Amino acid sequence: MKQGILNLSREEVTEFLADKGVPKYRMTQIFTWLLRFGKTNFAEMSNIDISLRLVLDKLFYIYRPKIIRTNKSIDGTVKFLLELTDKNTIETVFIPERQRNTICVSSQVGCAIGCKFCNTGYHGFIRNLSTEEIVSQFLIVKDYLDLWHSQTERLSNVVFMGMGEPLLNYENVLKSINLLILDEKDHISRRKITLSTSGITDVLKNSAKDLPCRLAISLHAPNDSIRSKIMPINNIYNIKSILESCREYEKYHEYLKITFEYLLLDGVNDSIECAYELLNLLSGRNFKVNLLQFNSWPGCKFKPSPRNRVLNFAKILENGGVEAPIRMRRGEDIMAACGQLKST
Repeated sequence: MKQGILNLSREEVTEFLADKGVPKYRMTQIFTWLLRFGKTNFAEMSNIDISLRLVLDKLFYIYRPKIIRTNKSIDGTVKFLLELTDKNTIETVFIPERQRNTICVSSQVGCAIGCKFCNTGYHGFIRNLSTEEIVSQFLIVKDYLDLWHSQTERLSNVVFMGMGEPLLNYENVLKSINLLILDEKDHISRRKITLSTSGITDVLKNSAKDLPCRLAISLHAPNDSIRSKIMPINNIYNIKSILESCREYEKYHEYLKITFEYLLLDGVNDSIECAYELLNLLSGRNFKVNLLQFNSWPGCKFKPSPRNRVLNFAKILENGGVEAPIRMRRGEDIMAACGQLKST
């Protein structure tokens, strides 16, 4: 039975080729065809021997999910509803900006974390995505936007901020990141890939050395009392353990500043007291705080903080020496913004 070649790491493909007496450089050629040129047929890999192409075609397939639906926002954001081979569905988001084009990828079908403000968690967890299902989100967006031959447009940033908790699917997420990071022209730099986690600290501590990308922590509260109410996972991985795991990450990635995501919820975590408490929590650390405005979804009880409260919160952090940009909402009108994704 054929297996998906995008489920294999570069090392695994190299080992497979070596067993057949094929030189290592062929691996680079194969992944260049797959990831830089978007080929879905081994027969089109013209600089590879015909005999090897036939072997590859006999043993492997090149995966793409099915696009069920696309929605385009007034701000240019595009949301993709993708169907997997088992008929489960996921959502992927393309976010165009002046200086960069970002793809927000999912790592799971649903999510088991159950954050009270998140539409994905509200609908529950089904399963992890395979490596090829993660990587193919990047590929199918490039297919749809016809970016393979563009001299001016490309996907420059990848963020694991879609459906799911990436660290609960760590092996496949790590493999997919390493597939996307290739030291060749037009490939994604590790500085342009961000993994967002609610703070699965045991996994983060163990993987800190090998995690080849930027790290964003979904904090959303300045203390355990508030965080546990909106993020039940805090009862297992509290703020102290998160900060300890961040220090472990910093040992190996001093050049990559950690970002804390902070979603401002009206009357929950947006007071002046919360701002000063957060400032004290992060004081003296080389962190950045992204202030996020809540994006509503049907059935959710939370409301976004008033604009003046958001500005005051940011001002307190900035005056205290903490970088705290207010992130612009993108794709809210098509339910493609942070916390709005689901599997339908």
